[in-house]
Amino acid sequence: MIYDVVIVWAWAAGLFAWISLDKKLKKIVLEKNEKPWIKVLLSWWERANVSNMDIDPERDYFTQNKKFLLSIFSKYTNWDIMSFFSENWVSIVEEDRSRLILESWDSKELLACLLKKVKENNCDVKCGDWVEKIEKTPPVLKDIPLHEGELCSYPPHGGGIKGGVFTITTSSWQKYQAKNVIVSSWWKSFSHVWTTGDGYNFAEELWLEIIPPMPCLCGMTTKKDLKDISWVSCKLQMYVKDKKTNKNIYEEVGPILFTHFWVSWPIIHNTSVVSGVYLNSLGISESEFEIYMKDNICLELHFDLENLPKSIIKFFELSEENNIIELDLHSFRSMKEAKATSGWVSTNELDNNMQSKKHDNLYFIGEVVDVTWKTWGFNLQWAWSSWFVAAKDINRK
Repeated sequence: MIYDVVIVWAWAAGLFAWISLDKKLKKIVLEKNEKPWIKVLLSWWERANVSNMDIDPERDYFTQNKKFLLSIFSKYTNWDIMSFFSENWVSIVEEDRSRLILESWDSKELLACLLKKVKENNCDVKCGDWVEKIEKTPPVLKDIPLHEGELCSYPPHGGGIKGGVFTITTSSWQKYQAKNVIVSSWWKSFSHVWTTGDGYNFAEELWLEIIPPMPCLCGMTTKKDLKDISWVSCKLQMYVKDKKTNKNIYEEVGPILFTHFWVSWPIIHNTSVVSGVYLNSLGISESEFEIYMKDNICLELHFDLENLPKSIIKFFELSEENNIIELDLHSFRSMKEAKATSGWVSTNELDNNMQSKKHDNLYFIGEVVDVTWKTWGFNLQWAWSSWFVAAKDINRK
């Protein structure tokens, strides 16, 4: 049997692709976990931060191709997802920083809504079976001779493989054939729910460009020992700077938390995203990322002495004349702690329907794509938007 669509893993984007595909299509989800909804339940500490009221793709998201982002978000917006939940009797409220969250504060309500829609859409589910390989017939040729003594990598002259059928092999040696494949796997972050980054391996084996991965939405370690103000927080204005180029990379106002050897909280999580994208943009090798950060990237912290904890004033020797300090960064916190991973499948490899330019009918959506974002609900909106355009493209074929 040949399926119309195989969806690889049921993270948030995969679940929504599942829901929005035409009911008449023969489709199956292959999920490595025993339950295909762990990531949804983890959303915002199980409170389901579903989107944000104030979204500007160019400001709030980061990728190599901003025009690509604008195209995707124009097709499915935060207003569209709010309408979806309203039509399905799920109440959404706006909280601080314009984030949209379930009024019930219970991600199980979101899950119940999704699973109800899934059941209505006639989709098979196979859980607890890892996808090991995605291949396309006719097979991909790695090296194609051009002239005597000269080789080029697939695909020649920027072309791709048109048509054909996909074969998906799982860890139990089951084989599934499909006309269309949607890869919606997650990052390497949160490895305790089996997030191993396999989707990037599939992309690489099919000759798609991969942006080097780095942890993001995480704390960042510092050169300075901060134990005297460990677990003390304050609100400030922060600038992220490259001392080598004297360039201001990012700025934000908000609370910061000092711990023994690192800083944390949302403005630092956003800093980790921006720093990763910035380091990738420099064209330096992956092995040089940490060296460059240690030598050049710093935080310029502007303190407001009013209501500032005395321990911070004393530690940094602050005064009315001296309320700005530079704090040198060392590295990102570990991939295990990170809430996201920057990098992976380049947006330059995908068309405006999330389809591979090298392989017709192969789609990458959600976290497997090189799109990262600020914290406060922007992550799930990317999942909703990317699933919509991919599913819509398959439906009209």
